Amino acid sequence: MTVIRRCALSAVPFGIATAAYVGVFWASYDRLPGRIATHFSGDGGADGFTSRTAALWFGGGLLVGLGLLFTVLTLVSKDSPGARLTAAVGAGTAVTLGYPLVLTVVVNTDVQDPADVQLPMWHMAVLLLAGVATGALAWWLTRGGPRPAPARLSPALPLTEGEAAAWSRTMISRALLFPAVVVTLSGLFAVTFGPWQAGLLPLVLGLTCAPFAGVRVTVDRRGLTVASTVLPRPRLALPLGSIVSAGSVQVNAMGDFGGWGYRIRPNRRGVVLRSGEALSVRTAGGREYLVTVDDSTTAAALLNGLVNRHAAGA
Repeated sequence: MTVIRRCALSAVPFGIATAAYVGVFWASYDRLPGRIATHFSGDGGADGFTSRTAALWFGGGLLVGLGLLFTVLTLVSKDSPGARLTAAVGAGTAVTLGYPLVLTVVVNTDVQDPADVQLPMWHMAVLLLAGVATGALAWWLTRGGPRPAPARLSPALPLTEGEAAAWSRTMISRALLFPAVVVTLSGLFAVTFGPWQAGLLPLVLGLTCAPFAGVRVTVDRRGLTVASTVLPRPRLALPLGSIVSAGSVQVNAMGDFGGWGYRIRPNRRGVVLRSGEALSVRTAGGREYLVTVDDSTTAAALLNGLVNRHAAGA
């Protein structure tokens, strides 16, 4: 699939969701109360309200903004492996956000008192299933990009029995930290002042990415450890006994993994804080782990030396 078609696959669902929301809103505008119910409790009762104008601008702006974001990300990815994932996530997000926004307008139509509005919680299951199905369809309609370039293996650093050696670097990604804060704040804003379903996804994404905005990468007698500089968990730990080899590789964050943070690809895992140099570690199970970090060649050489010494002593 060409880049233009893949971008269209990301943009069209958001365009349809925006047109549906704005169209339904305008068609029902005179039949809506001055303040409409936009936030609902666990039992489906309304517990938060917003003016009609604010709700229209908020919902339309959210869909247009995210549509532009996913389209640009897909365009930047081009024909790389991450483009397929970006298009699929974008299409699924459009449905996951568009459905509750349109539904909120429908349940508020012809209501005298917005406090009487009810939104059954079974709609949550419907929007999640619809989002997953749309994302899966977008994934099926696109083809994966080219295979990533193999890592350049580093020569093992010779170590004698009993010799201690360790390597450690701290990496902080402003490119990841800033968006994580913005997305988290936007999610909190949506949960507080709009339909809580619309703010749930950005809130979860922001809180998930924030701990990995800064990590400490350590290579020592235990193996490879990647831990957040903020929280003790989550962390990535690969013992020496599970490692086969290590090397250095160039990584394109958006192209190879579809973004930043802890990324999952088939037979590939990555702690991706930026594009550029990365430590590549291959395990006995055939899986490759990548960590973007400076001086990855030295880290790989030490890790290969530790692995060789561990294997010789086993």
